[in-house]
Amino acid sequence: MLQGSGLTLNELRPADAPDVARYCADPIFEEFMATPWPYTLADAESFITEYAPAAWASNSEWTWAIRTTPEGPVLGVIGIRLPSGMLGYWLGEPHRGRGIMSACVDLVVAATFARTDVEAVLWEARVGNFGSLRTIARSGFTLTGEAIGAIPGRAGEPVPSWTARLDRHAEQAQDPA
Repeated sequence: MLQGSGLTLNELRPADAPDVARYCADPIFEEFMATPWPYTLADAESFITEYAPAAWASNSEWTWAIRTTPEGPVLGVIGIRLPSGMLGYWLGEPHRGRGIMSACVDLVVAATFARTDVEAVLWEARVGNFGSLRTIARSGFTLTGEAIGAIPGRAGEPVPSWTARLDRHAEQAQDPA
């Protein structure tokens, strides 16, 4: 569990599936995310009970539910793939625009640098995803350009993406502690 800025990042729970399914059915997911489309309750249940726990167990991806309290409802999801350091996240529509994701990114970056030897946290988003781009900029990432993304589209196709990174030494320079 990670906590800070009035937020809790903890495990996804089976009870989160209806909210995850509802949030991931937002048309913005069809445009910018590689999640199944249309996104169903069964997709959410599989993600929560199979994918996320297996990734934690294999240490290939850490995925957290975003909440305002440890027992509160899920607002979104954030994760980091290991060992690549690729960051991914989303927030449900009612929770966007309040700085929640920037605070979560900061928590996950700090945890990644503290708990791994990852030298840089990486980010990519499909070209046009300005909300995600603003989040990364607020968290001190350096935009590295536009390229075909490492994360393929829903059908496995190459996707033009914006890319950014936050190097370990840059993050530490921002944190005086």
